[in-house]
Amino acid sequence: MNRRTFLASASVGALAVVCGCKPKAPYSLVPISGTVTYQGKPLDDRFHIQFEPTDGSRPSMAKVNADGTFEAVHTASQKGVKPGENKVVVYWNDPPEVTPVPQEYMELFDKYGFTGSEQLTVNIEKKDAKFEVKYE
Repeated sequence: MNRRTFLASASVGALAVVCGCKPKAPYSLVPISGTVTYQGKPLDDRFHIQFEPTDGSRPSMAKVNADGTFEAVHTASQKGVKPGENKVVVYWNDPPEVTPVPQEYMELFDKYGFTGSEQLTVNIEKKDAKFEVKYE
């Protein structure tokens, strides 16, 4: 392969990557947005939640807004959550070493964080566009 052919091939490959050959989930997604509460009060923008399908598929993430609302995203170009059973995990936005978790939320993380002692499992259905996540 001469240099000109190599450069042309490399240019076409780079163009394909830049132009949006983005991976898509091999399954349908349900658009999910709603609110997140803990003991009846909305969480704020210091939190994220993650929807983890119980079948081990790729999770979806949601940054909680200042008013407790969220919208789940699966990839940078896809919104939604895989239908079916999902574990909902809550986590703190910053590393606790940088921004310590307030004492009032320690029980929340002990129960429903990544290493929590309990699980909040929800069933996502095709009709679940508005959703409420309630941590008690």
